[in-house]
Amino acid sequence: MRWVATAVAVGVGLIVLLAFFLRHPLLNPLGTAFAEWTVILAAFALLLGLVNLLMVHLGRVVRRNEPGAGYSLIILVTSAAVIAVGLLYGLPGGPMLWIFDNVYIPLQSSFLALLVFLLATAAFRAFRARSLETALMLLAALIVFLGQVPWFGALADAREGSGILLGVALGATATALRLIVGLDRPYSE
Repeated sequence: MRWVATAVAVGVGLIVLLAFFLRHPLLNPLGTAFAEWTVILAAFALLLGLVNLLMVHLGRVVRRNEPGAGYSLIILVTSAAVIAVGLLYGLPGGPMLWIFDNVYIPLQSSFLALLVFLLATAAFRAFRARSLETALMLLAALIVFLGQVPWFGALADAREGSGILLGVALGATATALRLIVGLDRPYSE
């Protein structure tokens, strides 16, 4: 019965892909409808993820003796606060913009800094291997390190946005093709 889910996913993926590249009176409305359904499914997946987050962390807080219960309480309080601010002021409102600018973006920068240290550690360990993969890893780490240097960052700012978008587009395309061809089947497990 798993082949049915695979066939549906491959069919819908091909229709959306063909509707994106070809202009056909039957494919365009069908591709647009499937793309709109994707937005609805993503909203429900986000809601399901929020319910799962609340259930897992509420269970940890109730049990109290479990490690990380304090962090679970922090997650629950901040989630409730952000949801309340979003419902009261709306998404493009001033307080939500403040939360995004002063909480989300600094956290994102912190995770990027951790990624730099992770890459440095991985590159140091990879020096022992001496292979093509090692050279590629070292090159990636060098690019990330150079991106952190202010004068190099100023030179790269003009091309930065398009490069990031190109990388995201290529990654999304590769993932979509793997799903369409059936190499990855997360929906059938």
